Amino acid sequence: MSETGALRNVLSSITSVPDGPDGETSRAYFVSIVFYVLATGFHVAALVMSWNLEVTPVYLFNYASIAVYILCIYLVVQHGALKLAFVLGPFIEVPLHAILLVLCVGLGVAQFLFAVLPVVLVFLMPFAWRTRMLLSAASALIFLFIVMLGLIHEPWYEIPQIWVYFIGAFCALGMPLTLAVLFAINQKAAIVAEAKLEAEYARSENLLYNLLPEGIAARLKLEPDTTIADDLPKVAILFADIVDFTPRAATFPPDKIVSFLNTIFSRFDELAEKHGLEKIKTIGDAYMVAAGMPSPVGDPVHRIAQMALDMHEAVEELSTEFPDGLQIRVGLHAGPAVAGVIGNKKLFYDVWGETVNTASRMESHGEPGRIQVTGPAHEELKGDYHFEHRGILNIKGMGAVETWWLTGKRASD
Repeated sequence: MSETGALRNVLSSITSVPDGPDGETSRAYFVSIVFYVLATGFHVAALVMSWNLEVTPVYLFNYASIAVYILCIYLVVQHGALKLAFVLGPFIEVPLHAILLVLCVGLGVAQFLFAVLPVVLVFLMPFAWRTRMLLSAASALIFLFIVMLGLIHEPWYEIPQIWVYFIGAFCALGMPLTLAVLFAINQKAAIVAEAKLEAEYARSENLLYNLLPEGIAARLKLEPDTTIADDLPKVAILFADIVDFTPRAATFPPDKIVSFLNTIFSRFDELAEKHGLEKIKTIGDAYMVAAGMPSPVGDPVHRIAQMALDMHEAVEELSTEFPDGLQIRVGLHAGPAVAGVIGNKKLFYDVWGETVNTASRMESHGEPGRIQVTGPAHEELKGDYHFEHRGILNIKGMGAVETWWLTGKRASD
């Protein structure tokens, strides 16, 4: 790379303005503005003192310093040019001012101590870490040079001893206090940013666990690139559909449709949680829930059957809120299935297989206000629940299927 190209890259790095500042850059903005405002104030005070002491070179230089820090404030506030402002202010102005002070009045007034500032402040700026180390090392070498210069150089001006004590105390206290204030501001901003980050992380966690079952979400967090696919030997699947929803929805405004479905499905969600079931999804006015996934549970068919009965009770209670009444069709079946996570942006946990298809057909070939079950489900439930034999249905793609109506739970002995 040519020297011109290298210089262009350095200048580009210094003058670049970050897009969408991250937490560190945002803190650097605040710290920079506070520092440049303090620096402007310090140099106004130094201007007054140098004028009173008639140290003309320092007096004139303070005008330039004030202009530099006002420019730094403008660069940061208007353009976000943190790097350029740092180079102009702490990295260039501070050591030049310190050198001039050592030449004019020596080390006694302790203003050379401010040359330590860029050694430390660079680590609060959004430079690459390698650049921060280089700038800090360069500033440290400049500071050592200033000290050595002060030791071997005879000052051009002699100022009253009382002023030496006063300015020395001002600088000896001012430099560490400035660092303390800046680091306190940075720390406070870091704590606030960390709290916001933790809150955002908690919201993301809640969203993830709302979208996916807890066990599945935990597996994805541990192995985000792993395909989640589980073979489930036995699950019970329930489908429910709101009767006459389509003609009813045609007469509703959008907000009323959403409110209508939300009222019903929220009650179903409460029942699913009560029975330890996994809500799979809603499709329009259809509600799908499963037992025995993603982790096996005891008596999955019994759980899903009780869920079906409770759903009918809930619908009867809710029907009083709707002038046209409310009914659902329910179908359920039990057997093996496959479940997994689909997508890499909008994640979705779903289940597939003949068991799912059969449960869906039980609902679609059912009747309003009734719960239709298959032979395998009936076989497991008949000792604990009452049934009516419906008969044999010819279902497209499945052939003849014997079904029953689930009517209620048997009384306990």
